[in-house]
Amino acid sequence: MEKKRCSFTRKTLIASLALATTLAMTMPPKAWAMLAPAQTAVQTHESNEARAADLKTIQTSLESKVIRQRLAEFKLTPEQINSRLGQLSDAQIHQTASQIRSLNPGGDAVGFVVGVLLIVVLVALCMYLFKRI
Repeated sequence: MEKKRCSFTRKTLIASLALATTLAMTMPPKAWAMLAPAQTAVQTHESNEARAADLKTIQTSLESKVIRQRLAEFKLTPEQINSRLGQLSDAQIHQTASQIRSLNPGGDAVGFVVGVLLIVVLVALCMYLFKRI
């Protein structure tokens, strides 16, 4: 009797894991797309405001611990970084800031964690229900 129960539990676990893996692998990946701007701002005042906002975005991202550590690995000091930022043109700064804004820092980890927890709960629920039958 115990051998049969163990076999049933093992088959249930294998089937649940196979189902969970199949469902997890068939979810389509998310893709992000942006429209390319047709023209850049030409006016001086708007250009200066846009440059200041873009520089603020870049500086905020440079204050991240991970980025600071990575730049330190390349032996770059904050003065060198600021001097290199000063050498960039408005278009380059805007492009860099746009790329920073479009990134999803940390990825979509929340959705992944929720999905894994949901699968674990469903497997546990199935096992509990099969035990009762």
